Amino acid sequence: MKATLAPSLLLVATLLRPSPARAASPAEHMLAGAQAFREERYPEALVEFRAAEKTGPGDPGATWYVAAALVKLNRAEDALTAFARAEDLAPGERDGLFDYYHALACYDARLYTCADRLLAALGADPAPKIAAQARQIRRDLAPLLSAAPAPAAIDWYHTQAQAALVAGRATLAAAYFDEAAALAALRSDGHRRGEAQAGAARARRAAAATERRRP
Repeated sequence: MKATLAPSLLLVATLLRPSPARAASPAEHMLAGAQAFREERYPEALVEFRAAEKTGPGDPGATWYVAAALVKLNRAEDALTAFARAEDLAPGERDGLFDYYHALACYDARLYTCADRLLAALGADPAPKIAAQARQIRRDLAPLLSAAPAPAAIDWYHTQAQAALVAGRATLAAAYFDEAAALAALRSDGHRRGEAQAGAARARRAAAATERRRP
């Protein structure tokens, strides 16, 4: 899929190119990142979007673009962490295209209820091609989400969540616990659902504490 992020950024690219005598501004890094993303140079796009986050006062909205670039680089778990941070830093910049990329990250990380929820909410916001792809993904997910999962499948998400906590990736742990809880709800016995919900709450508290310590 070739989706273009913020094409309007490219219209003024030549006007904001930095001179050799000064460092690039966040806006200039955003433009360079958008150009690289458009040309499918995703490693370079990621570098530029991250620079836009950190240069000078920074651009909080750049985190959405960081997350999208991580999806393109097949770094789903890193993308999930970036999307969560983007929602905290710049919720007003969220749109259907970002939700689509977020859904792809969920899908690649086997967070299927997460992916389905995001895709179901897209509506007519994204381009027709993306909307069609979203519908196809939901059709592919339907058999997985219409039957009660085996306990071992739910246990796998608990294992992933605990591993993420040990690695200091609380936001990611919360996502895996959420998936475990959502899948448990499909079973009549609610296999480990309360445990998953408590784990998600604990992980979110840890993530919030980490964010408060961030410079």
